[in-house]
Amino acid sequence: MKKRILLLSVFAFSVLALFFISGCEKESQFNTTVNNDEAIAKEKLIEFISEHNYAPRFGSGTVVNSTLKSGTISEQGNRLDLSTIPDYSYYQRLVEQAINQDDYDCSPTYIDDYIIQSVDNWTSNDFLFYNYFGGIAFDYVYVFSNANGGQYYGSNGQFSNATNRTFKDLLRFWNIPTDILIRDTHGLVYDDEIKVKAILLLYGYSDDDATYLSGLIKTVFGSSAFMNYKHPLLTFNAFAADADPNFGTGKKIVMGDGILEAYADLGFGDVAPQAILAHEYGHHVQFAKNVEFVSSPEGTRRVELMADAFAAYYLTHKRGATMNWKRVQQFLVVFYGLGDCSFNSNGHHGTPNQRIKAATFGYKIANDAKLKGKILTSEEFIALFDAEFPNMIAPDAN
Repeated sequence: MKKRILLLSVFAFSVLALFFISGCEKESQFNTTVNNDEAIAKEKLIEFISEHNYAPRFGSGTVVNSTLKSGTISEQGNRLDLSTIPDYSYYQRLVEQAINQDDYDCSPTYIDDYIIQSVDNWTSNDFLFYNYFGGIAFDYVYVFSNANGGQYYGSNGQFSNATNRTFKDLLRFWNIPTDILIRDTHGLVYDDEIKVKAILLLYGYSDDDATYLSGLIKTVFGSSAFMNYKHPLLTFNAFAADADPNFGTGKKIVMGDGILEAYADLGFGDVAPQAILAHEYGHHVQFAKNVEFVSSPEGTRRVELMADAFAAYYLTHKRGATMNWKRVQQFLVVFYGLGDCSFNSNGHHGTPNQRIKAATFGYKIANDAKLKGKILTSEEFIALFDAEFPNMIAPDAN
């Protein structure tokens, strides 16, 4: 059975000259200092990476004159390797943009700016550590978090009420099975050496190496560079996953602190948790209705724009979240900010304009139904979306 995992974002570590907006000018939040224990742990971690053939979790690594061999671990058989799923690497590819500027209006958004701002003080070694171990928190939740209870959303639980309320509403709104788990992801996973080791073993590390590294990783990601486990990029993600018999996991939606808190920092905390969750739930509607997931830029774009439309329909519908026009305008901007220009990437989610077109389509369908209050079946909505899809992806008017 093929794994179907739809992740909203991970992180683009490549840097372009991006213009900054005032909403993400949070320089003091990302300032870093290094104490002696951190420096020693980082030195040991660099030494280990340089001397071993373990492959990085993301990217190809940045150690000069090392013996790294990309793909070493993945070639060892059945290991946890979600990075091969296009959406898991989505934000890594954010700046790898191939686009015809004559046809489409596409430029970096405020989300790009926020990401770049957040790593302004990172050294090349900090990027290296992220490339190797930056997926541990989400990988742990994906594999091991399969029980109800104890979930909270946001590092201080500040998004729990909105998230739980929206999830409960979504379960009754769409005509699909409701055996879906929603799970939280926090950077504090890195503070637990047992959890870190469990994931390193799934990556293919030996027991001795995983034991040794788990302590170093705890210290490094607890450093000021990573904001004591709370750097937004450690949990800058939300994703939907179908059941996976390989790991014994059920249907899941996973929500990370980083992406929720980033949107709150940027002034969208009132609508972003609901919009992001509704988008991920839209992927479960697709799973349940056997919407085809094609690993190509065009295939990914279709399912992502469809999930945007599902979300906007629910958020606007009088029997859904019933957002008023002011809040509708806010969530449209949320979807715009998640657009990308990576036309040649299998993780391409649609340009900012295409994503806002998809969300606007969902809003209009719900708004037109306000008087009757009928909820379209998912099959009816998919048919309407596919009929409109060519217009959504048509070249922008000059």
